[in-house]
Amino acid sequence: MTFEIKKSTQFSINELVIVTKNGNIDISNIFEELNIFDSLFLPVISGNILITDSIGLSGKLLFDGSEVLLVDIAKNSNSDIASFKKAFRVYKQSGRAAENLSSEKYILHFVSDELMYSDQQKVNQSFEGTYSYVVEKILENYLKVPVGEAKGLYENSSGLKKVVIPNLKPLEAIEWCAKRAVDINQAPNFMFYQNTIGYNFASLSTLLTQDNILEIKFEPKNLASSNPIFEISGARAIEVVSQNDSVKKTKEGVNAGQFIGFDPLTRTVAKKNISFGDVFESLKHANENPDISIIKNRDGLDSTQTYDAKKTMSSFNTAKLVSSYIKKNDPTSLSKIENLEAFLFQRKAIISTLMNKRVKIAMPGNFQLTSGFNVYLDAPTLGAKEKGGDNKDVSLSGQYLIVASRQIIGYDKHETVIEVATTSSENDFVPVSSINQLEELKEFTL
Repeated sequence: MTFEIKKSTQFSINELVIVTKNGNIDISNIFEELNIFDSLFLPVISGNILITDSIGLSGKLLFDGSEVLLVDIAKNSNSDIASFKKAFRVYKQSGRAAENLSSEKYILHFVSDELMYSDQQKVNQSFEGTYSYVVEKILENYLKVPVGEAKGLYENSSGLKKVVIPNLKPLEAIEWCAKRAVDINQAPNFMFYQNTIGYNFASLSTLLTQDNILEIKFEPKNLASSNPIFEISGARAIEVVSQNDSVKKTKEGVNAGQFIGFDPLTRTVAKKNISFGDVFESLKHANENPDISIIKNRDGLDSTQTYDAKKTMSSFNTAKLVSSYIKKNDPTSLSKIENLEAFLFQRKAIISTLMNKRVKIAMPGNFQLTSGFNVYLDAPTLGAKEKGGDNKDVSLSGQYLIVASRQIIGYDKHETVIEVATTSSENDFVPVSSINQLEELKEFTL
């Protein structure tokens, strides 16, 4: 099987078919644009396809949710490298408008069948085991997707639990479990998502430290002597979505905060201060340095010591561990207690830390660029450059995790837009505000 690339944005449609009640309809010659979306924060893949219809499909089909879309696309027709093959459920038609008397345009929206199947049922069941075990059973028993057939990355969580799923749809129940699952370091950083590989249940520590699948560079394109294979790693455009928002980090508890727990049974109230270091050190990271700004305030406290910045209040169970009544009457429950103080505050801080630094990159079409994989971004310096100096922006360069991707397949080219994020930086300068900055601020303001 040969693999030949003449153009970095080329693609080959092996199959693009709508399966109807009356047979299959090939739409590869009447579509204008196909978009496929996946995200680290969504349980399924979705998409839409723009069609110019001159054969009267809308009059022949109901588009009532029974139609199935078969997508089989590769880089070229002779290879399965960087290919994508999946069946979707068409759930909606929108934007229907006449082009002229003989044709019309409309958009068909599609999604993984598991979403529609999940919406038709509820999980009302108690489970005993790790959260990864609960996720496995829900996938297998409710969605008919055994973990062995999910094809994605599957990681075991830590700690035995006894939980009752509170009347949730299967996919909602899995996301509920993911938010509570912790790794061996007790970090609540598990993610459940579907990418072009399959379903995944894994911790951010694992995802952030995987090997890069691609090193992204910025180089001239479409030169006469250029190699299309090498151009696959060349970015076409870059947009910095977010790099540092100190106000947002303070409000969302990234720098510091406090968990306040109360237990009505033992009549206990407890407080737990949580700083940036507590959250950051519980994870594994791709780059060498933390991405943080440590700022002194007028009280002389730095931003990692301001625990009043965000507070989370909830019932908690840890006090039951020292209750003599529970030890005597229900000792088996102690080993399966849900430690709410381990994830309620920290989970949001972890996600906010990840999404603080995000970059959107337009690339030549590549189905391997999908959520959950890492890329290395070699970002160039956009300002003035010293002669003989390094043309590298260390504030942006480094290893990133793909948190979302959009595959865009048009009439004559395939492009991929990825959004990447990271919790760390290659920048060896960890910014700490100086006394002089604070003094100048006070003197100039007052």
